[in-house]
Amino acid sequence: MAPAPFSMHSPEAPQGAGGPSAGPVFGAGPGDDPGYLASLRDATVLGRMRLMMLVLVGAPLLILALTPLIVDNRNGAAGDAPPWIYAPLLLAAAVAALAGPRAPQPMAPGAPPAAAARLALVQFRQGVLLRFALAEGVILLGLPLAMFGHAEVVFVAGFAVGYPLLLWLALPTTAGVERLRRRLESNGAESHLWAVLLAAPPPPEPVSVRKPGPDGP
Repeated sequence: MAPAPFSMHSPEAPQGAGGPSAGPVFGAGPGDDPGYLASLRDATVLGRMRLMMLVLVGAPLLILALTPLIVDNRNGAAGDAPPWIYAPLLLAAAVAALAGPRAPQPMAPGAPPAAAARLALVQFRQGVLLRFALAEGVILLGLPLAMFGHAEVVFVAGFAVGYPLLLWLALPTTAGVERLRRRLESNGAESHLWAVLLAAPPPPEPVSVRKPGPDGP
């Protein structure tokens, strides 16, 4: 018997490796993106990813608010921090700006659409998290440097340099997803990234409960 043809709602849709439960919405593109805030209410892979990243990019704001309680400003907010203390921040920002756009690795062409979509989702998530880590590192580096220099302004400088990088590199806006899609497809592959991002996420794994027998568990 010939196998049933694949459809976007087929139970044979790719699963595992973070894949969606329903099949990828093949043919979808950036024009089908409902927008960042609207997608937070949608049960899609993209909506969940955006919600997670929204929480993550909010963490540095909390650290910024707590910095006066962490850093001992002995001589005011500027303190006596030497000028060289800002050099590591600029170096880390340069590394993030150069290395971040190189993630994820481009996909090899020739994969079937379902397999390509599944791989694109995995590499998309890895790329976003790597970009986030690079930009977040710039911000977090400012905290020990500020504590060493007894100057809150050092962390503020790291935040001012690193936070725009964080939003540019890691926040999956429509433009951000398009940048990652072009990166994935830079070797001529067709990633079907939007198709898999706009699919429904997998349902939670069922939990089996074993009922005790007459003689106990």
